[in-house]
Amino acid sequence: MSTPLVSVILPAFNAEMFLRESISSILNQSLKNIELVIINDGSTDSTEDIIKSFSDNRIVYLKNTINLGIIKTLNKGIDNAKGKYIARMDADDISMAK
Repeated sequence: MSTPLVSVILPAFNAEMFLRESISSILNQSLKNIELVIINDGSTDSTEDIIKSFSDNRIVYLKNTINLGIIKTLNKGIDNAKGKYIARMDADDISMAK
């Protein structure tokens, strides 16, 4: 029996300070059947460069050309999620391993 896909929705706006650690904490979980849907909400810092520095096919990168705010950005992530289950994480959150 295979593990169902879990989509993690991660909105990011000017999140360069913690974003690298946040993304790594999801990708390094023991559960590997995940997709990490990262939505750049019109950032003007190095958020996009940090996201693009990860070469992992589990990452789905979406970009808002302007800042739409958290609700519209989360809805965009949910609309693009393919998982049976959806989790939400902020760009400054760290997901601890077991």
